[in-house]
Parts: sequence; C-alpha cells; structure tokens
Amino acid sequence: MAAGSCPVCGLRLREGARFCDGCGSPATAGSELAEYKQVTVMFADVVRSMDIAAAVGPERLREIMVQLIERSALVVQRYGGTVNQFTGDGIMAVFGAPTALEDHAFRACLAALGIQEETRDITSDVETRDGVSLRLRIGLNSGQVIAGEIGSGTWGYTAIGEQVGMAQRMESVAPSGGVVLSEATARLVEQLACGSAPTYYAQFWTTPADRTTPSPSCCGSISLTRFGSPHLPRTRSGTRSSDRWPMSRS
Repeated sequence: MAAGSCPVCGLRLREGARFCDGCGSPATAGSELAEYKQVTVMFADVVRSMDIAAAVGPERLREIMVQLIERSALVVQRYGGTVNQFTGDGIMAVFGAPTALEDHAFRACLAALGIQEETRDITSDVETRDGVSLRLRIGLNSGQVIAGEIGSGTWGYTAIGEQVGMAQRMESVAPSGGVVLSEATARLVEQLACGSAPTYYAQFWTTPADRTTPSPSCCGSISLTRFGSPHLPRTRSGTRSSDRWPMSRS
C-alpha cells in the first residue's frame, strides 16, 4: 500500500504505518479527499542559495539545509501548520489545511517570524564555520485553495490554486531576512496585531489588477503581536530590535 499523509498534521506517513510518527493520529488507508479550504500559504527560500552551494560544497550544503528545514518545520508545526513541500532551498507550508484554523493568517505570521529567528541562530554558526551569510526571505498569502492528496496519495497532501502562486510572488519580492504579506493576509491579521505584548513588523504589498507583479507603489507595515492570541504557544526568545522589518508608507 502506498504511503500517504497524516490527515491531522499532514506529515508524510511511513509505508505500512498505522499511526503518524509526528502526532500519533491513526493513519487512514485512502487518500485525503480534495476540498476547498481557506488557508494562508507560506513560501520560505534561502537567499543566494547557488552562491552558498558553490562556497561550501554539496555535503556541507546538505547539512545546513537539513538543519534549517528541520527547525523550520518544527516552528510551522508549533503553530498548527503543515509543511507539504521541500523546494530544494526552502519550504512551502500551509496553515488551515488539512485542519481548519480560524486564525490561520495570524499563525502563519508568527511562524514566519519564528523561522527567521531560528535562521539567525543557524547563521551565526554558518558564518563562523563557512564564512557565508545564510538568510531567508518569506512570503505569505491568504485565500481559498483546493487542498488534498495528489493522485493516489503517493505525492502527499498539498494545496493548489491562484493563492499559492501569489504567496510565491510575495516571497520573491521579500527582502533578505524579511517577511512580506499580501494585502489579503494583512487584512486578516490587522485586528489581531495589537496589544501591549512585544510587537514585530512585517511588510505587506498589494497587487495590481493584472495580478502578475506585487506593486511597491502601495505598501505599508503591520505590527504583529507575538503573544497576542491565548491559543498560541509562546516562543523561547524575547524582544530584539532585529526582529522587526518596518516599511514606511509611500
């Protein structure tokens, strides 16, 4: 029987496994039915990955990427998301599928900041040992997608639709070490991004009518309260000025 994905956390199941290795939920025999879901999609990508590969070699690059992906995946899972794709030098993650989340956009924002935090921890070691700078750019977009197993389930659980492509475009315009939200994501989190807790900033860009290129002519910043939701766990670090990516309105 071909292995599929856990219907609860989305983790890839081992061949013949009766329970998920990640969350312990029972494995299902069939593939997950495709359905419409309201989600936030995240793309995280290593900046100048080809230059890093040339500088450190394939074996060391693999060590760096394994560490980065494993720590990023833990952050995504901490906030209820699912890592459903490894892109070679980054990840794609979905918040709100397969398990629906009312605050999927807010969770995705906190996860993005958490991933950047983990990346900074790894960077100090990489810079000392290899003399190269490791930076991520992250893009988020929210909207309706079709989520489910691809084919018979051998390709795993994923999301498909225009909103996925827009999240990838948000990642492509993100600055090194930064997070960019689409306007759709920014609107979903603006009511939650308040309070007296530590505040962090992420950029958001709007998209023109042709829906092809995010426009820098209409942009702004939105503050994200890391501990603003009682349903979300705290992270292990405190406030640092480097945790902010401010962007002034033009």
